[in-house]
Amino acid sequence: MIRAGIAHPLCVFLAILLAAPYGFGQTPPAPVASAAMPSAVPTTSGTRLTIGILEGSNAVNSISLVSSVALAIEVKDSNDYPVEDASVTFTLPVQGPGGVFPQGGGTFSTRSDARGQAIAPAIVPAGVGKFRIVVTATAGDRKGEAVVSQTNSEGSYFGPALPPRAWYKRKIFWALAGGAVAAIIVVVVLHNSSSKTVVVTPGTPVIVP
Repeated sequence: MIRAGIAHPLCVFLAILLAAPYGFGQTPPAPVASAAMPSAVPTTSGTRLTIGILEGSNAVNSISLVSSVALAIEVKDSNDYPVEDASVTFTLPVQGPGGVFPQGGGTFSTRSDARGQAIAPAIVPAGVGKFRIVVTATAGDRKGEAVVSQTNSEGSYFGPALPPRAWYKRKIFWALAGGAVAAIIVVVVLHNSSSKTVVVTPGTPVIVP
């Protein structure tokens, strides 16, 4: 049993012993994180978005008909999933062949739907020749970009670019072939006609081969 007279000095002595390893008036050092302790998860930068072209690539627009092919795209993330509500901007060239969007100007902005798709309105084509449309998509810190080629023509056709025709499908080939066949027929007829002699005698005409 500890007597009441010595209880106070004993408490002071124990306090001195506990404070001695750290020094008087100092606080214990902060614990050092060990390998087993969890650390903060570092933040990572956003991944790129992928823009796929659904319609309008390599299309031919008609200036005379004031008709063009609308551009449709699809936005996907790095896991190939569609990205909804991404900000999508279509930009036409400032100079040279190109055109303007119906609302005016060379840019059109919209947002992707639940399927990650976005559509730009058909442009009013201007200037004959090939041009490029730049498409950008942004969702948070993720971005993506694609370039689409189209061509403006003075002709009446508009739509996907047509592949070159095979030689046997060209009109000039069939025109030449028809002319050659006709010439052969004329030569054969004239040759057969010249190989027969016509003798005219009174009475019924007689043709002698």
